[in-house]
Amino acid sequence: MKKAWGRWVWLAVGAAIIVLIFYNLRGSPEWRNFRWDSLWRSIVGASPGYLLLAIFCVYFSFFMRAVRWEFFMRPIKSASLWVLFVGQILGFSSIFLVGRPGELVRPAYIAKKENVPMSAMIAIWLLERVLDIIAMVILFAAAIYFEPVNPDSARGVSVLHSMHSWGHVLFGLTGLLIIGLVLFRLKAASMTAGTLRLFSFLPERPLHSFAQFLNSFSEGLSVIRDWKGLAGSVVTTAFLWAINATMFWLTFKSVRHHMGHLPWLAACLTLFCAALGLMVQLPGVGGGYQVGIILSLTEIFNIKVEPATGASILVWIIQLIPTLALGLILLIHEGLSIPKLEAITEEEEKAVTLEKN
Repeated sequence: MKKAWGRWVWLAVGAAIIVLIFYNLRGSPEWRNFRWDSLWRSIVGASPGYLLLAIFCVYFSFFMRAVRWEFFMRPIKSASLWVLFVGQILGFSSIFLVGRPGELVRPAYIAKKENVPMSAMIAIWLLERVLDIIAMVILFAAAIYFEPVNPDSARGVSVLHSMHSWGHVLFGLTGLLIIGLVLFRLKAASMTAGTLRLFSFLPERPLHSFAQFLNSFSEGLSVIRDWKGLAGSVVTTAFLWAINATMFWLTFKSVRHHMGHLPWLAACLTLFCAALGLMVQLPGVGGGYQVGIILSLTEIFNIKVEPATGASILVWIIQLIPTLALGLILLIHEGLSIPKLEAITEEEEKAVTLEKN
């Protein structure tokens, strides 16, 4: 009951943020003169060839995620690449359908199929999140430092200036994060104990949850046992996010007369802005993700609002429809359903709680 209530509260907050963004946007001349016929032409006139290549990138990104999980799991077990691939598809299908609560479907499904502890899979999931954040910040830094951008409005110049300032901050924080990861990997036990002593003023229950998080994170870092492990993690993550950025770039290329000139680094910057919008993502309809794309294209790259909106819709369709279509096929093949996946997730979460206690 509490989970369901918390989910609805999160959705309400996300919806309110999206409404406020659009309310503020509607005052701009571009949005007041928005032409729906131009939006429609930008969507239906998109190049099918580029869109098919973008769909291939979507599926290939799931394969790369599976390869990365197989690499992470080697110290634990030699896992089936097929199971890991199915887990990625089913997990992201669940996210599209139910939002962030679907995040744990991937580790739960893999733990169930490979008969490994759910705690170990959550540890790998945490490590994956950290590596993804680092990769996105690097893409963002590369875009703002090496892609010449010349906004044609005072607001765009201000946004770009702010992004450059935040780029320095994010790049510095990422460097500190990497150093912290290395130190935590080398001194996990002592750093965990020291951190818990530092936060000993917390009530028992939150402190216990925090200790579980630190132990899981330490367990996730343990899969990187040597320089070979570190190199493998970095290479697979770099390939994955290069593919994700390429999917954006191909989608932009498909909107030929309006956005075909945008370089690959522009797609990297737009991908980062879209990722920021995921914090207010709504199940099935997106929301913040599309807003991040539109604002990036219009304010930074001087794209008209109609083709920018069309591109954001195409990106959403290209990611949503192929993922859900293959997810449905795999659900039938595996004899599963969304309620069954949720039941598996709850079962594995209970197992983790029993294991920790």
